[in-house]
Amino acid sequence: MESNHAKEEKLEDETRNLIARLPEEIALDIVSRLPISSLIQFRFVSQTWNMLTRDSRLVDMHLSRALKINPCLIFKTYHPQKEQLFFVELSDCHDDEHTLREIQIPFSTSMGKFRLVDSCSGLLCLSGVYDHEEAYIYNPFTREHKKLPNCNELDVNEVVYGFGFHPTTNEYKVIKICYYPHVYYVPWCFHKSVKYDYPLSEVHLFSLKSNTWRNLEELPYKLHHSPGVLVDGRLHWVTRFNFHLDCLIVAFDLSNDTFQEVPRPDFTVNLLHWGYHLAALRGCLSACLFSSNGENLEIWVMEEYNKIDSWVHKFNIGDSSIVSQDLPESCDIWRTNLQMGTITVMCLLNNGDILLDCQGGILIAYSTDKKMLKIISLSGMPESCKTIAHVGSLNWISRLA
Repeated sequence: MESNHAKEEKLEDETRNLIARLPEEIALDIVSRLPISSLIQFRFVSQTWNMLTRDSRLVDMHLSRALKINPCLIFKTYHPQKEQLFFVELSDCHDDEHTLREIQIPFSTSMGKFRLVDSCSGLLCLSGVYDHEEAYIYNPFTREHKKLPNCNELDVNEVVYGFGFHPTTNEYKVIKICYYPHVYYVPWCFHKSVKYDYPLSEVHLFSLKSNTWRNLEELPYKLHHSPGVLVDGRLHWVTRFNFHLDCLIVAFDLSNDTFQEVPRPDFTVNLLHWGYHLAALRGCLSACLFSSNGENLEIWVMEEYNKIDSWVHKFNIGDSSIVSQDLPESCDIWRTNLQMGTITVMCLLNNGDILLDCQGGILIAYSTDKKMLKIISLSGMPESCKTIAHVGSLNWISRLA
């Protein structure tokens, strides 16, 4: 009687031969529909299939499809001994428990503690926590990585990063905004105030295509430490209060490397007490405000880019409109994080749910139709982590230079 192992090998051979007999265009179309975890395993079937995963047509087709489905989630743990990356692939249904799988980091020994900057088209940007010169571009599924050269910065006080891609220039860029120590004037000894030879801020820009850093002008804004939100080929941040700069939205255009202010919604609240953060929902810039009563999360969407009149108050998530499937746990977690302002809007899923990240790595899906909160159950979820939405792809770094 034929063993199970023999049956599996026979089925694998039949599948391999079937794909090999198909016209190339049809084979590419079929393979491009596989989830990234299956596609990576596909590489090890044969040398021919491995070469197919490097075909630029398959890379582009798979990425195009992946951008239209639910993202996978990547978790970066905060651990005193070893920081790790995990991922999980989401489906439209949250009824089943998802299991986290570890992502190997081939350069972890040389980097030590690292910061997960952001994700763009299947690539991650990582930076060192203690050594600001240490930065990598990394595809966590192909395991291909690139160490960025040093940018010759001075002894900085704070660093804000951004990572993005512009389709017109077909270029990936990392922006690094360095803030230097301020000059503090002591009232009783003005004549002894120290003056520095360098600016209070400096902008460094790395292009993956040219493999070089270059310096831009000083930035007259203090930006929040969150990564820039990529919309319409521009990275967006909210400014911190700095004299007259009242929580503005500032964008960096990746096509011409310039900054500009983008009109924000008319929140009609005092932003000194109630902040907001940015998100990208279905390709639109969105502003997510913790309302003045501490009981609601308002989500505004800019339906036409850079048009102030196109801001629409799209969603309002609050206790009064919530019926949770797993009371009281969801609502308790929701109220606590809402009052602390530690909820982040991550993305809009294909089924219409808004994915929300609560502090400590707790994920909640909010149904915009049913006005219902539900905790997403993840097996092996670390106690403390940073979560980002990621598009799993075969984007090979070597072909982007």
